[in-house]
Amino acid sequence: MPWVQELIEIIKRQRKHASFFEWPQKNTKELGILKCLIESLEKAGCSSYSDPHSTMKDPPDCIARDNNGKLVGVEISEFVDLKTIIDAQHNKDYPKYWDKKEVIDKIQSIIQKKDRKKFHGGPYSSIILIIFTDETFLDRDEVIPYMKQHEFKRTNQIDEIYLLFSPDPRYDSYPYIKLKKADNIRVQRTA
Repeated sequence: MPWVQELIEIIKRQRKHASFFEWPQKNTKELGILKCLIESLEKAGCSSYSDPHSTMKDPPDCIARDNNGKLVGVEISEFVDLKTIIDAQHNKDYPKYWDKKEVIDKIQSIIQKKDRKKFHGGPYSSIILIIFTDETFLDRDEVIPYMKQHEFKRTNQIDEIYLLFSPDPRYDSYPYIKLKKADNIRVQRTA
């Protein structure tokens, strides 16, 4: 059975650290992450996005429609410690313990990197950034309270930023928080 062998190979290649959102195809993974956020937003009673799709020309990674039917660009990035990934692949179990400053600095770095991208397609009524994580010692109940207090630097392109956690058995959805940031510099887009 060739499919069994293919499944075995996928499992062998799977990451050993922070692997919940991992998927062999990048575009399938990104679309799945967007769908996880949409599901969680809807369960929380928040206005959400519809018609999510992967894009052919990255960035953005995905597109969706807002409540007015306008096109939204979605960029996706992972919050993970690369050293821990490498160590885990070599059977060294030294997980990263994140402190508040490290979390804030890493998220700010991701935001700045993604905000510098040239987005293809569009026009987009807005650009959202989803930062997803399955970090072992990045507990949602510890992170969300100080994220509610922090304001990230203003952006030129990104309108909304979400931090999405892997599922937690205590909750009936993927825990997330919409991050605060200073108002954007640019004028509002038209779509």
